[in-house]
Amino acid sequence: MRPLGSGASGEYDPFSPEVLEDPASAHRALRDECPVHHHAGFGEKGFYTLSRHADVSEFFGDWGLWSSEWGQGPIYVREGGLKSDPPEHTVYRKLVTSGFTARRTAALEDWITATAGELIDGFAPEGRADLCASFAIPLPVMVIAKILGVPASDRADFKDWSDQFMAGQNAADPAVQGAARAKIDAYFGGILAQRREAAAADGPEALPDDLLTALLLAEHDGRPFTDEELLPLILLLLVGGNETTTSLIANAVWRLLHLGLWEDIRSRPELVDAAVEESLRYDPPVLGLYRTNTRPVVLHGTEIPENSKVQGLYASANRDPDAWDDPDTFRLDRDVNDLRRRHLSFGVGQYLCPGAALARLEARISLQLFAERLPGLRLDGEPTRVDSFMMWGPSALPVAWG
Repeated sequence: MRPLGSGASGEYDPFSPEVLEDPASAHRALRDECPVHHHAGFGEKGFYTLSRHADVSEFFGDWGLWSSEWGQGPIYVREGGLKSDPPEHTVYRKLVTSGFTARRTAALEDWITATAGELIDGFAPEGRADLCASFAIPLPVMVIAKILGVPASDRADFKDWSDQFMAGQNAADPAVQGAARAKIDAYFGGILAQRREAAAADGPEALPDDLLTALLLAEHDGRPFTDEELLPLILLLLVGGNETTTSLIANAVWRLLHLGLWEDIRSRPELVDAAVEESLRYDPPVLGLYRTNTRPVVLHGTEIPENSKVQGLYASANRDPDAWDDPDTFRLDRDVNDLRRRHLSFGVGQYLCPGAALARLEARISLQLFAERLPGLRLDGEPTRVDSFMMWGPSALPVAWG
């Protein structure tokens, strides 16, 4: 039997340098040899990992068995809001999807295109750049800042807080992530308090027309939502609205350049949507999320005790040969609609990411503008990986053009 992941022991370790560098190889071994794996080296109980497409799809679709009540990361923490089970999840999902309707998303296209163009104007004359620092990081932060309705001048703080929160997921101690969350909660709690005062003094019509106002004015069971209910939702919007889209943009460019497929995109713009969807399948920005089982489960001969943390690996499911032809090849000739329907990178069913259309829009606009504005785009060094075992993408992507 070949080793699972890394190390002489053959034990799959999602935190090992080898697996962090090349998760796909480790995931292939999991699918073939250990479709239900227990990693003991995290916290008191460790966690289990599911790697096959059929198992992961069923896992995320059965919230009665696989609950979000104890969080969607490897530590046990009650977050609530969208990170809960129905019926609570349904209430918050309805609340947040009002900010990401097809009409609202389409209305942002011209603004996103103009903003992305301005970012490119800022670095294009140099002939080289770190595409993450110059573009893929700031653009999604600016977009989510606009949607939420907070000053663009604070976007650097947003990114720092978001990075700290995501880095905290690598730690078994909830206090590490809690410290980063406290900064975000304090900032948005202050804005919510200011808007409540303004609404009391001048009426709701005096408030800005943005998602924060919509959240503030919304009611459930005849009452407004409290800060304790809104802040976890805002946190999820902030982190999910920039970290994953940054990785989507950077992953797509990196893979297309590395595989010599960039010229296909430049010469055939109609392939951009296929490139975005294939990037999501091949390099999902979120490798996987967690649930906690409400009763004991036996799967593939392995018993998972009640109240265990279990990870469903989107990234592994997206390359399962039982679900995909030629899964380890990045191809631009796959059917776009089939990709959208079957890859798991935006979640499953009622937990499908409400910002999926917005992320796709930002990625499409980005690839189109790079093809038009950066002739001869090429890699100019090795990318640096993001510092998170749950995320996948470059934190630095050196490129050159001209």
